[in-house]
Amino acid sequence: MKARALRVLGVAVLLGLALLLWWWDPMANAPRRRGEPTLPPPAGAPAPDFTFVPAPAPQPQNSSPPTAADCESEAELDCHQGDVYWFDSCGRPEARFERCGALGCEDARCREEPPPPVSDCGSISAYGQCSGNVAEACIQGRLVRFDCAAHRQRCITTSEGAACMPYDEKNGCRGDEPARCEGDKLKLCVDGVYRTIDCAARRAHCSERGTVAQCEIDPAVIYPPVADLDSELCDAQDNDADGRIDEGDACAEVPLVAFIPEGAQLVNHEQRMQEDLEVLNRVLSPNKFRWARVRKVQASYRKFDPNDMETAASYLSQRESTFLPDRAAPLDEANDTRGLDFYIPVLYSEELKMRPPKSGMSTLPNARCGGVRLTDQPSPISGLIVLSESRQPETLAHEMGHYLGLCHTHEQLGRFVVMGEPLSECQLEGDSICDTPIDPGPPACYQTEACVLRCRDGARPDPFNVMSYYLGCRRVLSLEQLSTAARNLQLRRGWFRCLDPRGCPCQPGRKAACPQEMSCRPSGAGDAPWYCELDGASLPGSACHDSSQCSLRAFCAGSSQAVSRCIRPCIEEPDCSCTDVGLPIGVCREDLN
Repeated sequence: MKARALRVLGVAVLLGLALLLWWWDPMANAPRRRGEPTLPPPAGAPAPDFTFVPAPAPQPQNSSPPTAADCESEAELDCHQGDVYWFDSCGRPEARFERCGALGCEDARCREEPPPPVSDCGSISAYGQCSGNVAEACIQGRLVRFDCAAHRQRCITTSEGAACMPYDEKNGCRGDEPARCEGDKLKLCVDGVYRTIDCAARRAHCSERGTVAQCEIDPAVIYPPVADLDSELCDAQDNDADGRIDEGDACAEVPLVAFIPEGAQLVNHEQRMQEDLEVLNRVLSPNKFRWARVRKVQASYRKFDPNDMETAASYLSQRESTFLPDRAAPLDEANDTRGLDFYIPVLYSEELKMRPPKSGMSTLPNARCGGVRLTDQPSPISGLIVLSESRQPETLAHEMGHYLGLCHTHEQLGRFVVMGEPLSECQLEGDSICDTPIDPGPPACYQTEACVLRCRDGARPDPFNVMSYYLGCRRVLSLEQLSTAARNLQLRRGWFRCLDPRGCPCQPGRKAACPQEMSCRPSGAGDAPWYCELDGASLPGSACHDSSQCSLRAFCAGSSQAVSRCIRPCIEEPDCSCTDVGLPIGVCREDLN
């Protein structure tokens, strides 16, 4: 009886719960989720009583951006332009915290240094060395030896390292011969060949003191200072003193044109081209470069002969330019044949015809690096970078440094400098860049471990500098190197249209008739037009054979009674008083003496 009573009680409880749930809907007053359908009222039900519920009145907002006072300075670190920067609390970049160079930035820190490549070269680097007439070098981690004598050549240690070079009975040298004077001409051994510097062309004389010979400026001569560019450069500085940095198109992307020889066997070429570009942009930041075009060229460039550099540079510098008639056609959507106002040509070859092989080469801007002119010979406007299959990821950045006027950090430019020029002490030694440490170069310095150097004279060069010869370490440029490169990039932009002289007519009586470091010169006698040409090595007042030797607005002129000299068209200024010598224009009297 007791069990039956419990069963009846349980059934009663369940029936009570069922009636309660039928009478009360727990979801009746619940808010409806977005997207949940609203059920229509049942037929015959009274219409609901709707009223508008206005939104809260909007409060006035401050539409102006937060000011510096509203933002906390140095709130966090993050990546910006390939480096680590401080950002304020409003997300704006401030000061640079760490320069990452070619490694780049990721997750607010510089990427890790990749492990050094495996090498079986021992202490011999890519720079190489001469063992008698055998050239030894480390090429892509493999030790290679070339018997120069077997090819009737000699091994010479050049600025680019050990190289097999032809015998030269007249002008050949070993490299350890001291400089000497021959009258007012300075003779230097440069890369296995004697080079002559005419001191008189620089209004100087050749002087020997013990074993040291050098050009020295005459005390009475006022040496002209290097003119500053009056335009803004892409170097994070206010060059034109207008209170703004890198404004306008100063940091516009620089177009590169890649030239690929027909039939060239280039492995993973497109991928490697992009790697070349990524490293280039990190190293030369804030300057930015881009591949504007890729063009085929003749198969003869597959194996590039350095002796063809000037001819190839002239051809490839003009091939995609605006001034060639066959590049002035209207745009073809399938193939853009319009010319470019400026570009840098880069030739990809399978190899360079050099023993040992090198990974790349480049022309210098007007035969200068570090601001120092290295030869008396006239220099062409055109330029070219050549890369081989044996290149490193940073080789394009290294050769671009040369193209934009940077020497190797182990260069010794002091021997080319005229003593007495208005230069600081640090510009008279090394690569003439003041913020790069002295670098004796390999083999005087060697790596005891990855990117750790030991030099015989105790020097402490920077193995990470892109212009050094410590492969596997190179990834940055110094601030002064970047500034020098930016200046030469601006110069090359100005010179480019003058590849075609007809694109550079000028009036000789104007002080700024031509782009910087070019001079206005006659194309012939009488009423022949005048065109802008690149400056030579000779100063106004020095003897000349033709106008290509002259600089600082001067052209070459003379008579049967007088030696031809570099003379300037007359513009009234402190060091120029006008005189008439029978030319269509007046000239500076001071240049005739």
